[in-house]
Amino acid sequence: MKTHRNRYTLLHIKILFSVIRKGKINIKKILNWLHCCCAYLLKLEKSAKSPFMLSLELWNECNANCVFCRSKKGEIYDLNSDPMGEKIIKGRMPYEMCVDIIGQLKDHLLIAVLYTNGEPLIYKDLPRVIKYATDHKVATMIASNGILLDEKRGRSLLEVGLDFIKIQLSGFTQDVYSVQIRNGNVGKLKENIRNFARMNKEGGYGTVILIDYILYNYNRHQLPLVRDFCDELGLMLNTRPGNPKGGLEDKEPPLYTGSLPLKMSCDWLWKAMQVNWNGDVLQCCESVVWSGAEVYEKCTIGKTGLLEVWNGPKAVAMRQTMTTKGRGAIPICSGCLRTGMSFKW
Repeated sequence: MKTHRNRYTLLHIKILFSVIRKGKINIKKILNWLHCCCAYLLKLEKSAKSPFMLSLELWNECNANCVFCRSKKGEIYDLNSDPMGEKIIKGRMPYEMCVDIIGQLKDHLLIAVLYTNGEPLIYKDLPRVIKYATDHKVATMIASNGILLDEKRGRSLLEVGLDFIKIQLSGFTQDVYSVQIRNGNVGKLKENIRNFARMNKEGGYGTVILIDYILYNYNRHQLPLVRDFCDELGLMLNTRPGNPKGGLEDKEPPLYTGSLPLKMSCDWLWKAMQVNWNGDVLQCCESVVWSGAEVYEKCTIGKTGLLEVWNGPKAVAMRQTMTTKGRGAIPICSGCLRTGMSFKW
């Protein structure tokens, strides 16, 4: 089982050329990115004026109910092993909050990631959010199970300027696909992907499409079929190791057996901002599935200044702790495998 982390070099290059072609990068954004990177390398208490990446949890509900993410009842698994009676509450971010947040950071943002734990296609205002970002020259990306990516939804995303979509396809036949995905029809999913790829090509939209194959022993034999499917459609394919939860614990190897990157400071504290559906400004994407995560600030529409929060006392204190004491001193970071700013795997 592959346990090293994919660097996604080709994907980064394709997205970069796409957003350059669409005029979504300028000197101000590049300089802010460089400042964030230098602040991280030098372990400065304050980063650049703004994060260069924004991650928004629009709605943490999901229609697929994957075994590694949620219980049969749809309850989100809590990464906090000592939750003290708390649980992950579900909710939806108001459209007005989305555009307020993007609007405050737009001049320096390279990309807005419009999902964290939930399925973005169930958020009815997703095309409006993407259009707002596109109109303000902010690149956008989502990851989806693709179940709801019918022709109407797909066209609406393409027309408002979505830059990148990652679609999960972890099996080629229904019996294999449904081991991991409790809800969903793989035949319909493949049809959705075909139609979306066709519309993207015919319309010249330039949306970068990545097919995500979560690899287990039980579905390894169907990887060649998915690879042929992607080759036929001209789509990128990524494989990554699966998380053996929800009944797979005794059937699959552990997700990771190497050492934790405890001596490596986390890039997120210097480079990205995470906002949960309820307006909680958090330290990273894992915080949305960690009950009791520290909140930098509660975002209130039209009142909260996010640039002040970004280099405010709580953000500075978190960077200081990370720099002086390391990940082990921060509960949510002590068991985290993430390095860099790309996908975890």
